[in-house]
Amino acid sequence: MAAVLMVGSVGVGKTTLTQRLTDRDIEYVKTQATYREGDVFDTPGEYLDGPFHKQALQLTSAEADVILFLLAADALECRIPPGFSSFFMKPVIGVVTKKDMATEDEVERSITLLEQTGAHPILVISAMTGEGIEELSQLINAEGGTS
Repeated sequence: MAAVLMVGSVGVGKTTLTQRLTDRDIEYVKTQATYREGDVFDTPGEYLDGPFHKQALQLTSAEADVILFLLAADALECRIPPGFSSFFMKPVIGVVTKKDMATEDEVERSITLLEQTGAHPILVISAMTGEGIEELSQLINAEGGTS
């Protein structure tokens, strides 16, 4: 799999998606610092809250092939700034998580919020049920240049 950097607020499902993509058991773990699990870099949601941490995301992205911007389907706001995809010199895919816990209107709102970040394309998934994970894996490999 192409190397992936996960970016998103606290609680959007970065760690759960990391566990799903790396075939690990799903269990809640609070991410305290950037760590690498196989080809996936998981980052703390707090990294979106200050300029120093955003620089850390940019530095870590040098080792990634693809950036994933994650937003929960039921989110009322997006902590990822508009146009933030231009901060990275890699493809940025938007991922709406927790589809299984939201209404269609909530999912549509989250898609719109992710579009404002510059992420493209945008997929809707549930890491808990596995819905959309295969399509996301294929897209990561296509965007990252891995077959």
